[in-house]
Amino acid sequence: MGRLTAHWAILGKTPESLDDYGVIRCSAGAISNAEFGMWLKAFTSGTMEPKALPRVATSYFAAGGEPWLGLSLQREPDSQDGFHRPYAMTYYVCVRWADVIAGPSAASYRALYEALAGEDFSGDAPFRLSLTAYDERHLAAQVNGTARRAAALLLTGRPVCVVRAGHLPPEGRLDFLDAVAALLPYGFRHTLAVSTWTNSASRHRIRLSFAEVPPTHGAWELPWEADDRSASFPPQALLYEKELERYQGDDLRDLVGWLGTLVEPRDFDDVSDRAAASRLLRGHASEGVAAYGGQSVVRPPRPSVEQLLHQCRESIAHAEEQRLGALNVQLAERARDRVTDQDRKTYRVFIRANPIRPPERLSGSAAVRDFFEILLRLLYAAPMHAADVEEMLVDLGGQHRLEHGLSPALLAAMSKLLPASAPSGRLLIACLQGSEHLHKVLAVMSEDELCHVAVRSRNRKVLEIVITEADRRALPTDPRGMEAVRYALARHRYLIEAISSICAAEESVLRYQDVLWVGHRRYLTSADIKEILADLDSPPRTFLLAIMTLGAPGTAPALLHTMAGGTMRELSMTGTPVADTVKAGLDRMLSRDGGGDGRTARHGRRTGLGRLAPVSTLGKALAGTSIVLVAAAALALWLWL
Repeated sequence: MGRLTAHWAILGKTPESLDDYGVIRCSAGAISNAEFGMWLKAFTSGTMEPKALPRVATSYFAAGGEPWLGLSLQREPDSQDGFHRPYAMTYYVCVRWADVIAGPSAASYRALYEALAGEDFSGDAPFRLSLTAYDERHLAAQVNGTARRAAALLLTGRPVCVVRAGHLPPEGRLDFLDAVAALLPYGFRHTLAVSTWTNSASRHRIRLSFAEVPPTHGAWELPWEADDRSASFPPQALLYEKELERYQGDDLRDLVGWLGTLVEPRDFDDVSDRAAASRLLRGHASEGVAAYGGQSVVRPPRPSVEQLLHQCRESIAHAEEQRLGALNVQLAERARDRVTDQDRKTYRVFIRANPIRPPERLSGSAAVRDFFEILLRLLYAAPMHAADVEEMLVDLGGQHRLEHGLSPALLAAMSKLLPASAPSGRLLIACLQGSEHLHKVLAVMSEDELCHVAVRSRNRKVLEIVITEADRRALPTDPRGMEAVRYALARHRYLIEAISSICAAEESVLRYQDVLWVGHRRYLTSADIKEILADLDSPPRTFLLAIMTLGAPGTAPALLHTMAGGTMRELSMTGTPVADTVKAGLDRMLSRDGGGDGRTARHGRRTGLGRLAPVSTLGKALAGTSIVLVAAAALALWLWL
């Protein structure tokens, strides 16, 4: 398969040392001595008896944000420590998962083991391992009934321990573990720890292993080459085993080869990944049966969508347009099938984990453009809304956002989605394509349609586009345009539903200011305020604050009366005596003729005194000031409550 860069470590002791086991040497670079020690000890499986050695085991871990696959070889003791106890040395290599799946073929456990065994572990530089190609014929030859059952039981999420197999040599046990892994999608090796021997008395993280006695901590006990199935085996495991039994000879070899191409990372702890593996095998087995010479012959299953996407990604990365064109035909066929929401989610997770970045020389490629068009049909259901477009930016753009450029081929593919997209989706797609495309889409939308899409989408970018376009249309030199914008804003409640659901308090005030200014192009008069609030029940406090920021001089009474009237309507108190009392109280609060304090008014009613004498000019000024302060205090109290 080629050469892989492998980092390495040696776990053990030095002769006559009194120290415990530790990493005594390791390569320099991506993984530190401490990290090697941590991961090696995380996948130990108890004390090994000499008859269990040499022991080969695999492990997995993440370092530097990347997944790694490791393999260790624990050899028989040939030295003693300071306490005269024999100790075993463990030799360990690990490679990046991305490097494992990037080659022309997958890597088997045996290939890694043979490459490790050939190294002398000297110096401090990483190794360049030469691995043999993934040999599906050899792997298929190792498959027996126990291997099929072990693969099926792994899909239950519980570990599997094979017993009564002490007669097998270590390399025979390793071949078996390799064969079991080969009966599952290759991506499961991403989280598969196996071992040619474990100590069942110890709890460990090994998922598939051999042991002398059954474990006691929840693993499946699987006797070697036992014909009887345990009654406790779940139905889904029995079904997967039954499907595997349909493949024999060359058909089994082809199946192993196909499963080896499914390299997308999968997790045994993820129920959906385990269920997807079962669906893959059942679906392709039912499609692949054909009659030949009076016998049932199983054809190799057709590639899965994930497999095709991986191959397309490789073709784009290597600028193989002819190969990509052929793959597009297969992918388009799958896109025409019924694609469930769960399928779309699975494909999108794959694309996020495996971003597709066409090289510059393919910027004008028709094959790449066709690929993206097919891909969009696979990932998203029609019609596309604004939320779908934003998810598309995350799925296909990675770190890109609306303000960053995307692949020209992707933009071209997106343009074909415009006619079938929802209005909010059309706006965002056109925005991505540039101002010229956006103006074309906006030109055919009425003011009412603009406001409607802003309210329905509740999308920040759509809201920004709509307010900017409304501002462009509502020109003082075009009274008809201003009236159309003002009517549309009023009909859609000044976009309150959109702004209140998108923006925080301070930003909401600023957005409402923009909307009110676009609709009126001046400071708001008393008539404007009454008109705006006339049909708004319980407007947000941020909206009222925006009105205050744009209110013309002398409009405080109108705002207070209108707010009070709205509260009366909301409480169904219009026309009641209380409403009349509130109106009288507001008139008194805002009256320039004063009215004294409450005690004076009550005293006047009791003694029958006439109207108070005229006040001085200074008194009038003070009274006017107090009216404004009272009105402001009333507004503040209303907003606070």
